[in-house]
Amino acid sequence: MSKLPIVIAPDERLTTRASEVTAINDEIKELVNDMFETMYDADGLGLAAVQVEVLKRIFVMDVQLEDVEGGPAGYESNGKFCMINPEITELSDEQTILKEGCLSVPEQSHEIKRPKYLTAKYRDLNNEERMLKASGWLARCIQHELDHLNGILYIRHLSKLKYDMAIKKAQKIKRHYER
Repeated sequence: MSKLPIVIAPDERLTTRASEVTAINDEIKELVNDMFETMYDADGLGLAAVQVEVLKRIFVMDVQLEDVEGGPAGYESNGKFCMINPEITELSDEQTILKEGCLSVPEQSHEIKRPKYLTAKYRDLNNEERMLKASGWLARCIQHELDHLNGILYIRHLSKLKYDMAIKKAQKIKRHYER
């Protein structure tokens, strides 16, 4: 396993839609392991492949179970699992506002309104199709990471003024990291 570099906004790769994974092979499994190592090293809850320069529809998470039906196979007690080619099939009308942060938009957090519950389907590392009903931080994390795979940063959910301010701050932070 090895730690991967995290793409920091603004960066065109973070606004590009990721492509479907056509085969879950050893290369994909190694990528997933590297993504977990990278996410843990950066103290993140989730990490999308696009954030580590791989434009594939994969993300990893480690979020404690809250209200989950049909929990993912292999979902470890510590909440660690990955989703390959995820798709949200149902979103609740009920919304909730919580503070989110992002490893690609470091040193910032913003209140974001998202659906409270969701149902998602995805493939696991054994290439088996899974369904998951989630709420709480698990549902929020799935929505956040799926946004990444669709080329959307979480700060896009802010007003134009707040988005522009967040991008300016991100540019300043990115220049600092590049030194």
